[in-house]
Amino acid sequence: MRRTSLVLAGLLAPAALSAQLPDPSPRALAMGGAYTSLARGYETVAWNPAMLSANGRPGLSIGLPHLSLEVGSNTYNWGDFKKNANHLLSDTDKQYLLDQIGLDDSVLTVRGITGISPFGISIGPFAFAAGTTGDFDFSVGRDAVELALYGNAARSGPSEFFTARGSRARGWAATTVAGSVAHSFSLPAGRLSLGVTYKKVIGHALARAAETSSSFGVNPAFTVNAAGHAIYTNYASDFDPQGPGDLLSGEGTPGSGYGVDVGGVLQLGGSRLTLSAVLVNAVGSMTWDASRFAYERATFQVVQTAGGGVQDTLIRTTLQTEAEINADPIARAFRDSLLEDASFARLLRVGIAYRRGMLSLAAGGQLRLSEGLDRQPQRQISGGAEYRLLHVLPLRAGVATDFKSLILSGGTGIQFLGVNIDLSAASISGSERPGVVFGVGMGLIW
Repeated sequence: MRRTSLVLAGLLAPAALSAQLPDPSPRALAMGGAYTSLARGYETVAWNPAMLSANGRPGLSIGLPHLSLEVGSNTYNWGDFKKNANHLLSDTDKQYLLDQIGLDDSVLTVRGITGISPFGISIGPFAFAAGTTGDFDFSVGRDAVELALYGNAARSGPSEFFTARGSRARGWAATTVAGSVAHSFSLPAGRLSLGVTYKKVIGHALARAAETSSSFGVNPAFTVNAAGHAIYTNYASDFDPQGPGDLLSGEGTPGSGYGVDVGGVLQLGGSRLTLSAVLVNAVGSMTWDASRFAYERATFQVVQTAGGGVQDTLIRTTLQTEAEINADPIARAFRDSLLEDASFARLLRVGIAYRRGMLSLAAGGQLRLSEGLDRQPQRQISGGAEYRLLHVLPLRAGVATDFKSLILSGGTGIQFLGVNIDLSAASISGSERPGVVFGVGMGLIW
């Protein structure tokens, strides 16, 4: 009858760092994100447009496909996954996994974020880049995890039951095309460069789902009750995209928006220091076509009859027009809550870099000024280093923290005759969002 945008989001986001414009630089990931004073060529579109006019800029750069991918959870780190994968869990293992989730109302959340940058180019002080970001997470209530680990034997007494309380999901996908320009000035203190980036955002998918009530009991009779609802951007059943053009126009664009980034760079005369600041989304907005949303609410019940049989009942409500959703208070409230933060975050980034020969050192900070779809931390500080061994083999390392999680990163690659091939990885530890991030890409920089 229709093809929901959740399917499209699954294709675009198969599980990096979530952002309005995906980062096209594995080098930045390897250096902990301390990159506002180091970005080069096509990388500047995502990091700092003012670097396009800084001393040492490349005359020409071409970004070939780049991919970043983050996977993780709010509970388990990479070590937990490695330890328990393909392993028969003992009662001690099960209790450890359950204890990691927390108290009764806590949830286990699994997330996947991907960024794909197929192309970028810079010529002198001008640059252009495009990329697609997908972001999805799914949360399961602690009760449901306990049921999966132990089965129903843990609560088989009269009036004892499990719930799926707290279970929910959210996701979005968008493509951004952006252009940057910069200009420099000579000052007594050094060289000042100013730059601006304009971003056109095309929203492909936006969705949210949540459990509203649930119970699972086996005594005195087997009984399951579950209810939930979902709101999502809807696609017609005959929508059959044959290429990128179909996703960037018409049916493939239920959302649209724009953003403007403003950056500045000061290269101090007589030193190797570079200072930078960027205001991301200094102005901008993101809107979603209300007529493209569909809403579903369902109640499911399974009851064991006196004769030992099982009787199931499914009641489903589907609202496919804006008028139908507006007329239903529950559906309207759920849609409106989704749209409250359906734009992108406004950020302030600052950075400093020092270069000497084959060594580059950098530090940076980020402050979130307003929230949005992208999961930007409220504040973050970072530092990184790069040393080019034999001029062609870069060795990179970085560290960052948002004061809740610690990110340790590293990477390498090859730089030869203008060809840049980069690989990077990062490990996220802490109580908020343990996980791993990978980045890979290739570019030509002259």
